[in-house]
Amino acid sequence: MVRNRKTLILVGALLIVASLALAAFMLQPSAADLLTQSAEAMQLATDGLTDGHAVFEFSVDTPEQSGTGTIEVWGMLNAGPNGEPAFRAEVLSSTLGEAAGMIAVSDGSQFWLWNPAENKVLTATADEIVAYMEQKAAEGDFAEFEGYNHEEGTDPAADHPQTPEEAVQKLLEYFTAERLGTEKLGETNAYKLRLIPIPEQMPDEVRAAGGLLNVWIRPDDNLPLGVEYTGGALGEGRAVATLLELNPGVDAALFTFDIPAGAEITHLADLEPQSIAPEEAAAAAGFALLTPAELPADAKLVDTLEMRGAVVQRYTTRDGGSFTLAQGPAGAAPLPDGEGQKVDVRGTTGLLFSDEAGGRTLLTWTEGEVTFWIGGDLTADQALALANALQ
Repeated sequence: MVRNRKTLILVGALLIVASLALAAFMLQPSAADLLTQSAEAMQLATDGLTDGHAVFEFSVDTPEQSGTGTIEVWGMLNAGPNGEPAFRAEVLSSTLGEAAGMIAVSDGSQFWLWNPAENKVLTATADEIVAYMEQKAAEGDFAEFEGYNHEEGTDPAADHPQTPEEAVQKLLEYFTAERLGTEKLGETNAYKLRLIPIPEQMPDEVRAAGGLLNVWIRPDDNLPLGVEYTGGALGEGRAVATLLELNPGVDAALFTFDIPAGAEITHLADLEPQSIAPEEAAAAAGFALLTPAELPADAKLVDTLEMRGAVVQRYTTRDGGSFTLAQGPAGAAPLPDGEGQKVDVRGTTGLLFSDEAGGRTLLTWTEGEVTFWIGGDLTADQALALANALQ
């Protein structure tokens, strides 16, 4: 009898332990919970943030380039005369080009970018550099040539998430989230999550590229530490914070910069394209500048620019449309993503890119040492007709 009682007590204890273990497992936050907690943590951290310090490690492996590097950054809010933020970024190491050693600094009103390998300094006001970066992020490099309006295609009445929970819910309409345990990042055992695209929710080009995202979250405060794109046709890319400090009390002296002796100084404003007269463009081009003998109906030349060695002519139409004709060296502008349609143009083969509606087109081809671009609010037939009218 006593023995049976001891057995029952032992079995009961084991059941209690097993139940507690099962309960603990079931109480672990899911991937969706961790994403929501991370979004909430970012909102709270932003509300109380005064300064920060971080070290990021990055790697990239694509058909165009591959390399690794480490960047250390500092930031401070309300540092400038009108409450502007200040920052400092130093490339500690990099296998990409001449990036190693480069330093970017802003005190809130002025900006400096120093390339120690060439002892060159780019200067600008903080407003100029912010405007420049916003323009590049919104338009992309080729937008300058094809007259792309980055506001087109956006819906001002779009249902944007208003809370962290809504943001995560919107994210999970496009991705399946999974937990993958933990992984060491610097001194932190970070949660690792995997975001797998839901194929039927993705645009065709994203679905064709494939791949997925890995995300790391710091357990102590639920702040995100890194993201990685992997397993797709585009290649691999990863950026993680091995050190992340919020409000550590950053020294304001970090946001000053003394230009090194003998440095070559360039002002950002001097790099902006300048309007020139068509006859000046022809004289400065260094090649035979072609002009269209015939334009689309109501088209009017409104500006001629020199950009990265290319002569760029901007046209507008009476209905508010615009397009660009550019001619210059082959590297003056990158091509859009995706595959263009091969077309016959001026006795050679060109590439034609069009949107789904067929109302916006980019046509490019090369004759000898000169590459041509025609892009903007044109149909494919109009772009080809304009190309064949050049003389």
